[in-house]
Order: sequence, then structure tokens, then C-alpha cells
Amino acid sequence: MRKELMKQDDILAALKDKLSHSHSPYSGVQVAAAVEYIQNGETHIAFGVNVENVSYGLTVCAERSAISNAIIEGMKHITALYVISNQSEAISPCGACRQVVSEFIDNEDAPVLCFDHSLQKKWESTLGELLPNRFTLK
Repeated sequence: MRKELMKQDDILAALKDKLSHSHSPYSGVQVAAAVEYIQNGETHIAFGVNVENVSYGLTVCAERSAISNAIIEGMKHITALYVISNQSEAISPCGACRQVVSEFIDNEDAPVLCFDHSLQKKWESTLGELLPNRFTLK
């Protein structure tokens, strides 16, 4: 987590660096994610990577890893989600991650930004587009 305001280029550079921390010996797909959130009037960033397990159901996706790290620091609401992988195309969050992210994004227009490993290909969406009619407590 960083307390100073990070620009998008800085977040992407940090994400690209964190890809090497991914534990993905089974699929070879490395993923890093960052969640942006505001706490006490300050913007914070929490990072995560995917952690695979030989029993695929026990794998933790990068998005959920980043959310867990943010929760440890006191995060209540996400304002943006960033995802990068080692793939040649930008990949989007899986269905489980979309549901977990929806637990923490209040604004359905919050950006979800996904990038390929070279940062040349970008896929942009919002929570409302990713998971319309989502299940919530409301």
C-alpha cells in the first residue's frame, strides 16, 4: 500500500513489476491487480497477485488478493480496479472476482482497467457493465 497519490502510469509500472510475484506454476498465467480506495480523505492503493494451487478451486485470484490486502489496511470501498497479466491480450476479472469486487464498489461507474503485459492493449469497463443486476444486500 502506498499513501501518496499514485498516477496511473505509476500504478501500471508497479503492477508490471509485481507480475513476477505471481505463483502460477500450473497455468503459467501471471496476474497482478491493484485496488484504489479512499480512506480518511487520502487515496490508497493495495496490490495483489494470483496464487494458484494444485487444487484449482483453492486458487486465489489477484483481484481478491488485492482486496484482502486493502481490507487489512482498513479499506471499505473501492474506487477503481486495475488488472494486468503476462498474456498478449488484456484479460478481465473472472465471475467470482466480479462478485467480490461488487461487494466493495459502491459506484457502478467505477473504472475497471485491464491491460496486457506490454501495456499496449487495454480493456476498460465499469462494475455496472461487468456485473449488471448483481446480487447485493440492497
